[in-house]
Amino acid sequence: MNEPYLTMAEIEAKYPNEWVLIDRPTTTKFQEVLGGYVIFHGHDRSAIHAKVDELPTPFNVAVRHTGPFNTDEELYLLNVNWNDE
Repeated sequence: MNEPYLTMAEIEAKYPNEWVLIDRPTTTKFQEVLGGYVIFHGHDRSAIHAKVDELPTPFNVAVRHTGPFNTDEELYLLNVNWNDE
């Protein structure tokens, strides 16, 4: 992994208006993501799914959008949890 640990503020500044896949996220007790290691980023949300499918299991990742998004994207973020299998 080439990317260093980044805080969410650093991730938002480095990848504005993009979807980011964050490995080993640090979170608050309320599951708010504080930072982690960005392993993928881009404008296409569906590309995140392809990357997740490539990950070895088990894994601990978070998906976040760093810009404004619509209601459908908000619901997506609330419902995604790849660790529930």
